[in-house]
Amino acid sequence: MKLFHARYLQPRPGGVTVLEEDFYLPDEHSVRRQLRNKGFWPVTIEEQKPPLFEWMDVRTRAWQLQLLRALRFQTATASTGTALLNIIEGEQDPRRRIAFLPTRTVLKGGGSFSQALRQLRLMDAATMAIITAGERAGDLKGVITHAIEHTEEKGKQYKAIMATLSIFSFDIVNVYSVVWAAQMAGIPSLKDQGSHSKDPAAIAKFDHAISIASAINMTILVFMNVAIAGIVILGGSYWFNRHKPSHFASQMMMKIPIFADYMRCASLKDNFKLMTRLLRGKVPLADSVDIILDSTNEPSCVVYWTDVKNRIMAGIEPSRALRRWPLTKGEHDQIATIQSVDQLAEVFDALAEERWEMSKAYRRKLIVAAVMLALVVVGAVILNAIFLLWIQNEGTLNDIKSVGSN
Repeated sequence: MKLFHARYLQPRPGGVTVLEEDFYLPDEHSVRRQLRNKGFWPVTIEEQKPPLFEWMDVRTRAWQLQLLRALRFQTATASTGTALLNIIEGEQDPRRRIAFLPTRTVLKGGGSFSQALRQLRLMDAATMAIITAGERAGDLKGVITHAIEHTEEKGKQYKAIMATLSIFSFDIVNVYSVVWAAQMAGIPSLKDQGSHSKDPAAIAKFDHAISIASAINMTILVFMNVAIAGIVILGGSYWFNRHKPSHFASQMMMKIPIFADYMRCASLKDNFKLMTRLLRGKVPLADSVDIILDSTNEPSCVVYWTDVKNRIMAGIEPSRALRRWPLTKGEHDQIATIQSVDQLAEVFDALAEERWEMSKAYRRKLIVAAVMLALVVVGAVILNAIFLLWIQNEGTLNDIKSVGSN
């Protein structure tokens, strides 16, 4: 299916009228045939192509929130389908109008609200699951508020993770620049200046110190290059195999100190909050687990929900199926007390808040660890430079003493 914009002539008594309309059809021939079947004369038919960087330029989280908030406002006086169609017809941004065309076609063809919204390809799997659950339960207007809350919380979670990774990146860039500057400019400059001493032994001692300092700094630089390359390769391999918890990159990600704990707690918090909303939206537990599996990438969370799904499908009661690693003993005890779906939703809501506090604690530890590691590396470079200056100054002092003695 492609997007087309057509200009055509509509015969009227006494003349013709030029009209324009958007179409979502397989090819240009289909647009032309549809116009002629209605008695219109096609003038121009142009394919509407989305922007090159559509996901960055058009399909942003900001637009997602804007659309959901507009729906919440307009559904107070109209049905959700009518509200969405009104928003589409009133959209002025040409890029968004192109993105809206498939959704408009579904609505005009009598499709459901969730089907039309899915064609927009703006909402993630979890948000669409919340909306679909509300449509099934007949409370579509009410779940839009839950969808907004989910999107806002996911945005906060994304910002928190990106802030942590930005601190890491900032430390790495700063430390790397210091080491690189010392190796490429600082040490060569000291070597060119040489020792001011006239004593051959002092000069040899200085040259030996320069060699040692250069070797130490080069070792640090090589280590950092290897570490950065390893991080990039591991991160890329993990991302392209993020739904494979048995992959070596996922296994390594689960074993990184502090960082793995932080990512696990942040993901579990998001999973528990989503489970709460799905259960309150009357989505069956097994279906809710499938939805969460589609929306999570953290390896330990994928392992957990996969085990839970297998146990539930095997007929094990939920209170036992849900008590799995990486949940703590305290979380096991809370889940063991559930006797109904409503209680399960309340427990997951409480567990989400606990995991959020845990993730904030691990994030603080992660930042402290990053700063300490940066200080250690920079300190090693600075001590190396101080050692060279000390050797150089010692040679100068010896030369002054020798001149004074003469």
